Amino acid sequence: MAVLVFSPGYSAPLPGRNRAALSAVGARAGRHSARHLWSRRLVVPSSATGHVFRPDKFRLAFDILLKKGVVSRGDVAAPSKISKRDLLLVHTPAWTRKCLSGRFTAADSARAEMKITRAVIKSHLLHAGGTVKAVELALEGGLGINCGGGSHHARAEGGAGFCLVNDLALAARKAQKERGVKKVMIVDLDVHQGDGTAAVFKGVQPVFTFSMHQSDIYPAKKEVSSLDMDLPRGTGGAAYLRALRRSLPSALDRFKPGLVIYLAGADVCRGDLLGGLALSSEELRRRDAYVAGLCRERKIPLAVTLGGGYRKKAADTARLHAATIRVVLDLHKIKKPA
Repeated sequence: MAVLVFSPGYSAPLPGRNRAALSAVGARAGRHSARHLWSRRLVVPSSATGHVFRPDKFRLAFDILLKKGVVSRGDVAAPSKISKRDLLLVHTPAWTRKCLSGRFTAADSARAEMKITRAVIKSHLLHAGGTVKAVELALEGGLGINCGGGSHHARAEGGAGFCLVNDLALAARKAQKERGVKKVMIVDLDVHQGDGTAAVFKGVQPVFTFSMHQSDIYPAKKEVSSLDMDLPRGTGGAAYLRALRRSLPSALDRFKPGLVIYLAGADVCRGDLLGGLALSSEELRRRDAYVAGLCRERKIPLAVTLGGGYRKKAADTARLHAATIRVVLDLHKIKKPA
């Protein structure tokens, strides 16, 4: 049975240049998020290479997995189609209309920190469909992985921080509404707080939002998650993993979710353009193995999304994302294709 979801459309097109985002990179203030899957329909060439968010990293990560024999094309599922009803589970009617029509204003693009075209929103809808499909696979077989997704800054009323559709919130709501899942935990380990997700689920008891993030970067105004772990700039892998071990197991055991959606951001690693934490690639693998292991031990279905990662070379970010997918597959003992 397929475990990985991907579509070439995740990787295209590249967002337009954004001076504010580039200034944030220089100041290491940080703005970002990710969303993608993989769908051949939407490979749109672009010369807009000045944006810090490189959606081609998702295609590059997928190519690494293929080349190394971790997955085969025949074992990969396509994203689910996102409907108007799906979007309305999380987003306002006004924002839903914009997402489906592709008619955005300059103010919408400014808030998202990238130019929103019809091709861009189609790509983001594919990412959301990928996370929905990953949740379906997790509920059926224990594990589903979206080779993209993680748009945790998107709010009910609009996009923000490179995020247009909150795939995490949408997939959680859809699982509760259509699959009978009573309680969902969203474990967000991106370097930035999952403020959009926290805002969507503020006061919603059946969804637990766990966010462990750097304290002094975007978003400037933090939301209140079910549990926030604020980390200072420069936090290294040992301290990071200690904080995770102190907080996540007890949260899982208290809340007892029927599904975990995990945002496995790679922007916590040393050298990220938008983050200031200092994990090594090996410590990132240990983090991902730890989260996946906690869910496996407790027999909690796990859906994984990739989220942020902003290195100078998209190929370097892709290697981190591919390693996340590989370690989760290995821990769940998913057999590689012969």
